[in-house]
Amino acid sequence: MYLVKYLFSLLVSLVLTGCAVTGTASKAEFPLLTNAPNFNASVNSVSIIADENSADNESYGAFNWGRFDETDRNNIQQVILETLKKNTSNSADNEKVHANVHAKIHRYSQVITNASYASFVIVDWCLEKNGEIIIDEVFYAGHSDELDLLTGKSLGWAKGETHKAIASRIINQTIQTLSEPSLKNAYPEEHVFLNADDAVHALPTQLTSVGTAGFSGGIYYYVSPTTGETNFHEKSVYQKVNWKLEVQKGN
Repeated sequence: MYLVKYLFSLLVSLVLTGCAVTGTASKAEFPLLTNAPNFNASVNSVSIIADENSADNESYGAFNWGRFDETDRNNIQQVILETLKKNTSNSADNEKVHANVHAKIHRYSQVITNASYASFVIVDWCLEKNGEIIIDEVFYAGHSDELDLLTGKSLGWAKGETHKAIASRIINQTIQTLSEPSLKNAYPEEHVFLNADDAVHALPTQLTSVGTAGFSGGIYYYVSPTTGETNFHEKSVYQKVNWKLEVQKGN
């Protein structure tokens, strides 16, 4: 009887989460460019930081899984560095002038139900070359979709799409700036916005979970649908990083 109850609880848990995993993000992949131009610098390092209160999750009709953590941050950082290194390794300068990416994630907000997902991320970053800031930008990544294990759309997949959006913007802008001739839109760039209003308006204001019902062990159960606000507009406030000062501190 205990085993039956345990299996039933496990089944309901998987249904309510809308995915069979607890939110481990799939890793983004950016293949080596076949038409890569020469670069005036190679990328030496990528650094991404996030405050402890940068991440927040809301869940409705699902377990509150998949919160953005250090593993996620490291994965994004690694993907950006690997992609830029392998593409800029043909730097035209024999002494390899180095450029460095510095980024801060001010906000990584997710709203999750047992059947849907939405994210809202604020990324503040710069590209530094020889101590000079040559890109200083804030952009927003936002992604929303249905969750459906049968089609592969798990919570981990959804987070992976958000991570890919973050990485693609930084990679594309870095390649465009360092390449000669300048190569724009080297990789597909989706779910990226250059101002908060566009990001918030493109995302749902509410998400609703799907109610579930059935019988188990002769007992009828029913879990009613739940609706929650995303509140992304309220989460769009941040304190801009002074990258010139931060880079000077690090040198």
